[in-house]
Amino acid sequence: MLFFIYQAVNKKQEEPIMTLKQEKNRAKFLDSRLDDDTAAKVEKWNLALLGVTLLHDADHIMQAHRWNYHIPLQLWIINLAVYVMPVVSEFLIRNKRPSSFGAVTAGGLLTTLAFEKVHFWKPTTDVWGVWNNNYFKINKGVWHEGQFIQGITWYDWVLLLDLVALCIPMTYKLLKMRKEYKEQLEK
Repeated sequence: MLFFIYQAVNKKQEEPIMTLKQEKNRAKFLDSRLDDDTAAKVEKWNLALLGVTLLHDADHIMQAHRWNYHIPLQLWIINLAVYVMPVVSEFLIRNKRPSSFGAVTAGGLLTTLAFEKVHFWKPTTDVWGVWNNNYFKINKGVWHEGQFIQGITWYDWVLLLDLVALCIPMTYKLLKMRKEYKEQLEK
């Protein structure tokens, strides 16, 4: 951003931002359609991400049951935001758009980082009910709305860390697939 401001102030352009060939390749990439095999591979990663996210949320339901905690309606509604990226990604995959590589990757990274931030540190906003406390505090025990809540099991940790275990290879594989797909188009 500073580069563009600098150029505007000094009214000179040191080198073209993007060459004509790069622009054509970018347009070709964005205008192309994924083949069935590639779209199926991207969809498998998206569905795996969706499955792991659902397992994590199911674990929260089990935690609430274990603690006799009532999950507020606002939390159910806010939690739906986690599923926006997988739905958008699925739409892009079904339409065989190459942007689905980035959508699935971004969805995986954002979901993983958000879950880890909430459960290892503290959420940015206090809308998560008892989960406004991180797993370490909940394991020791916290008072929430007049109720003492305690206990994080080993499988709670597994269902938190499985997102990381999926996201790392998924990101690597999708970025590699995107690069190969783009190189194949440029031939």
